Amino acid sequence: MNDAGLDPDLLRLFAEAPTPPEGTFVAATIAKLESARRARLIRRLAGTIVILVVAAIVAPYVAQQTLIAMDWLTDHLPETGAALASPIGCVCAALIAWRIARRQFN
Repeated sequence: MNDAGLDPDLLRLFAEAPTPPEGTFVAATIAKLESARRARLIRRLAGTIVILVVAAIVAPYVAQQTLIAMDWLTDHLPETGAALASPIGCVCAALIAWRIARRQFN
């Protein structure tokens, strides 16, 4: 072993090994990496577009069902209607709905 802690036989073998032409290897590797990165970006964009389109289609139905549920809730529970109309009531209702949704998906 030399001062750097490297094996001299290993260094000699690496020095004697044939190396591919640097230009073609590096260019091919960079092209593969760029192609993979471009494909990943396209997949992400396509996924985001699909999610946005589905959300835009579903949003009116969700809003309609929310209004129906709130109408029923305020008709059947008058005190709850007043509580849900306040900002703190909205935050509490959102937290409760979030917890219920998490339990259903877990």
